[in-house]
Amino acid sequence: MDARQVERVLAHLCSKGLFGDVRQWCESRYDCVYVVTCPDCGCCFVLSEAEFQELVERSTALQVCGVPPDRLEVREPYPLPPFAR
Repeated sequence: MDARQVERVLAHLCSKGLFGDVRQWCESRYDCVYVVTCPDCGCCFVLSEAEFQELVERSTALQVCGVPPDRLEVREPYPLPPFAR
């Protein structure tokens, strides 16, 4: 985990007092990354699962900026095969 990436996201969003938009992108192996986009300027940050969890925890503690946990759009590239359910 790169804590500096979490710091960059928070510094950018909190300097503007904003909550970022979040998208989850998963590969067919269900390795996922999270993309946080600033709604003001469109700047994007790519986070691993561990980094995103840290960002959510810190944003929840701040309650004024960062990412709200309820604003997560999940994107699955392929439907799950029937045997994986």
